[in-house]
This record gives sequence, C-alpha cells and structure tokens, in this order.
Amino acid sequence: MHLLPKFLLCRQTAAALFLSLCGLAAQAQSGDDQELFETQKRLTVGVTKFAEARTSLKAFITQRAVRVQKQEETPDQLTAEFALPTRYLPRLDSLAAELGFVLENNLNAHNLTSRLQELQAEEQTEAADKDRLEKELRNTRLEASERQKLLDDVERHESSLRRLRQRQQSIVSHQGQAYVSLRLYDEVTFPTGNRKVSFVNMPGVEYSYLRLDNPAADRTASAYQGYAIKYLFTRGKSYFNLGVYKPVTKNTTDGEFVNELFVINFGQDFYPRNFGRGRRKFMNLYTSYQVGGFILNRNNDEENQFIPNLNLGLGVELVKTRHILLDTKASYFVPLDSRSRDLRGILGQASFNFVF
Repeated sequence: MHLLPKFLLCRQTAAALFLSLCGLAAQAQSGDDQELFETQKRLTVGVTKFAEARTSLKAFITQRAVRVQKQEETPDQLTAEFALPTRYLPRLDSLAAELGFVLENNLNAHNLTSRLQELQAEEQTEAADKDRLEKELRNTRLEASERQKLLDDVERHESSLRRLRQRQQSIVSHQGQAYVSLRLYDEVTFPTGNRKVSFVNMPGVEYSYLRLDNPAADRTASAYQGYAIKYLFTRGKSYFNLGVYKPVTKNTTDGEFVNELFVINFGQDFYPRNFGRGRRKFMNLYTSYQVGGFILNRNNDEENQFIPNLNLGLGVELVKTRHILLDTKASYFVPLDSRSRDLRGILGQASFNFVF
C-alpha cells in the first residue's frame, strides 16, 4: 500500500531532474551557438503597451529571423534568441525605440578568422591521428583487446572530426548574421525594470519666487523671494529643502505684516514614460509634489505659526549629467490653513545640485 506513493514521488523527482538537465543543456547550447557568430547583440526593452509591442516584435522575428533558437512568453514578458542578418539590426533598433524605453542595447563584434584557423588546425591533427590508428589496425598480429581499443580510438577521432567540421561550417554559414538575445517586459508590471533604488549625495542651492494670488493689504507683500538648501538623496528623485522667503516690498510699520516664511519641505519628482524617463542630458520633463510647512513670522514677533503646505507642479531639468543638475519648476503653493487665501500663489524655483 505504501509503495505506490513512493513510486509516484520518485517519478516526479526524476521528471524534475530531467527538466532541469534539459534546461542546462539548452543554455549551454545557446552559449555555444553565440560563439559561432561574429556579431552578438543583447536588447532589453520596457513598454507600456505590452500586447501591441509583443505582436510587433514577434512579427519582426517571423519575417526577418534566419533561425529562432528560443522564444518564451509570459503574460508580461517575452524573451527570444534568434539569428538575424546584420543588415536588419538598424531596423530592430528603430522598432525597439518606437515601442518603448530601451534599457539595454549592447553590441559585440569580433573576427572569427583566427577561431576558424584554430578549428582547421585541430581538424588536421585529428585526421592525422585517425590515419595513424588505421595503419596500426592493418597489423594482423594484433590481439583482440588491442584491436578493440584501436577501433574505439578511431571512432572517437571520427566523432571529433565531425564536430570540428560542423563548427567550421556553422561559422561560414553564419557570416553576415547576428545572434540576438531579446527581452521585452511590461513596465506596468515591472515599474523599475527590476532595478533597485539608486541613492545619491547631491547637495545644492535653490532660488524661489512666490507671487501671491490675493495679498492682504498691510498683512502680506505681493511677492516673496528667497534661497534654500536643496538636498537630493535618490536619483528618482527625492529631496529635502530648507530655506527662507523674504518680502519683495518691505513693510516695517504694521505689526501683523508677514516679514518671513521659513520653509521646510520634502519633495519627489516623477518622469513621464514617453519623454525620455529622465535619462536625457537636456530638457527632461517631470511632475512634482512637495509637502511640508513653513513658519510664519510677523513684524511684532508674536504668535508665530507653523502652517503645513502642499505644492503640485511641473518642471524641466535644463542640464543633467552624472555630476551636476540644473533644474527649474513652477508649482502652486497651497498653505493648508485658514490663511490659505492670503498666502497661496504661484511658486517658481530654480536649483543647482552637484554630486558631493
């Protein structure tokens, strides 16, 4: 009664082991195939419209690929390895750029002439060894065991010769072709492309100009300007800013006049999927929010208040490199307080940050 479950378990284990060995063999075969091509290409593309992109790429592979080594699909990912005439590589690059964001595009090219010469030299050595063994087999005085050993050696050399000739033929037949390893994934499912958050240390300075919509007479100025320290800590990008805004036109006679806004904010910026995703060196568009608050100071220094605020805006990174960032944005400054009508308005900001 207990033998049947054990037998089924053994069968399942054997099946799993067989599938694993087949997978390893397929990977090894894939690696061997790549070595027979002078050009090798790796392409990874993230898209927002996965179904349409998958259909376009599968049609491209069907129409132009010489041979498909592997093609696997899941509901949110497509992987394929195929041989493609090198003249179609520019078309593949153009199609990938049209479909979405190219996360990886690596092209390796090397000359296989020396490898072909090595295989030819190995073939000559194997052929010479095989001829030598066949001459020894003509000796009529050989014992049965010695003859069998020589026959086994001859068969081994014949097998090696077939393999060497096949590899040489493959190299010659693959001339003018590229081995392409392609991965297409859905950015909705993989929003970061399987990449971790990238932390940075980028301090900087920021200039701000706040123009109020409804300044209160004798209580607020029409506009405030000031400077802040802006500290970026992720490339995403996330940051803190700490600064002071002063009135453009001062009023020292009225005690209720707001003469200073001491601002503390946390902010994040988000890049659109279809406009470079923040990876261009110039003119990266983004949306942003800032949450935090400010301490409101008056001329009479009485009843200083901390007022929370929320800013929603749109910005452009004018210049962006690995070491510096020149940034500008416009947002709507909204105090979350009863005095919101007097203090809300358009906030313009320009900042410069550098890797420290």
